[in-house]
Parts: sequence; C-alpha cells; structure tokens
Amino acid sequence: MLKKIKVEFGDGKKLNATGDCFTAGTDLPVEKGGEGSAPSPLDLFITSLATCAAYYARNFCESKALTMNGIALNVEYIEDPETFHISKVNYLLTLPEGFPEKYKAALLRAIDLCSVKKHLINPPDFELELI
Repeated sequence: MLKKIKVEFGDGKKLNATGDCFTAGTDLPVEKGGEGSAPSPLDLFITSLATCAAYYARNFCESKALTMNGIALNVEYIEDPETFHISKVNYLLTLPEGFPEKYKAALLRAIDLCSVKKHLINPPDFELELI
C-alpha cells in the first residue's frame, strides 16, 4: 500500500509534514539556526523509537491484564556533536513494585519487537527522484 507524506516549507527552519490523519511540525534548535519551536527531525526520530517501544509495552501489559500504573519508559541516546550521528540508544524501563517477576523478561522481549527499530535493522531502500 502506497502512503504519502506531504512536506511544506515554513518560515526559517520550520517544516510541516502532513499524512492521511496527522500533521507533525519540526524546527531546529536556536543554536542551529531555528527558533526551537518544535522538535527537530532527529528528535522526532528518537521520539518514534521511544513511543513505538512504549506502544509494545502497553500492548503486552493489556494482553496480560497488567496495570500501566507506575510503568515508565525513558530513552537516552548518544549523539556525535560533529556528525550528529547517533551511536547508542538506551531504553530505561521502570516497573512498579510488585510487578510480576514471571512477566519481566517477556515484557522486554515485547518491547524489542518495536517495528520502528526493526526498520533500522532491516532498512528500506531509499530513492531520490526529481519530478
């Protein structure tokens, strides 16, 4: 199925991407020439990884009738300041006291199924085309 995202160039460094049912805006930080009014494209990339992992965590807990109360997921990453390339992404999962031991490893495996991360492991083909 072919899907499309339309990008509109805003003022300064701002961009707006519109898909079938969403609009996402980006901007660059002030130190990179933007206004810092929205996440940068790299911020959205990391946010996509984080929210994908959280989605799989929620689905797992719901499938086992486990509460989400007290569960937190944070993502840290290391970015090279010269190349802006990310060298490491670390997921930090906090579970509430009393979370069933028998589900801990399975929850981590579920989070590891994140489809966004799988696209990094098996990347799509990229093409550039003038039309």
